Amino acid sequence: MNWRTLLLTLGLAGLLYASFRAFGWWGFSLTSSGIIFWLLQHVTRLMKTMESAAERPVGSVDNAVMFHASLHKGLRLLNVIGQARSLGQLQTETGQEPEIFLWQDAHGDKVACEFKEGRLVQWTLQRQAEVSEGGGGT
Repeated sequence: MNWRTLLLTLGLAGLLYASFRAFGWWGFSLTSSGIIFWLLQHVTRLMKTMESAAERPVGSVDNAVMFHASLHKGLRLLNVIGQARSLGQLQTETGQEPEIFLWQDAHGDKVACEFKEGRLVQWTLQRQAEVSEGGGGT
């Protein structure tokens, strides 16, 4: 459990306690309804992202260069999957930190993304070398 999860849990528990102390059961039920609604929004976003990613092959992306340009440090894995519209191909063993995922386009360009604790820390673009050298050009 990392510090964000602990802080979020303690913050929500403190909010529930404060609402109960201030308004009784009415305040507790209103606050818990808000928390449940917030959790349902996150689950819905997760399900929509996974639904769209399930429709495409694992590790595929439309354009690796454009995908590479849209990445920035600190993105969550769910956001990266949403941008790629497919699940990445896992390059490391399951549970090993950092996790490295690979996406490839139809032209052979690849983007390797490294995640620590579910957040993007490093990404690299590997361009496909030109196959034909001087053959057939004008």
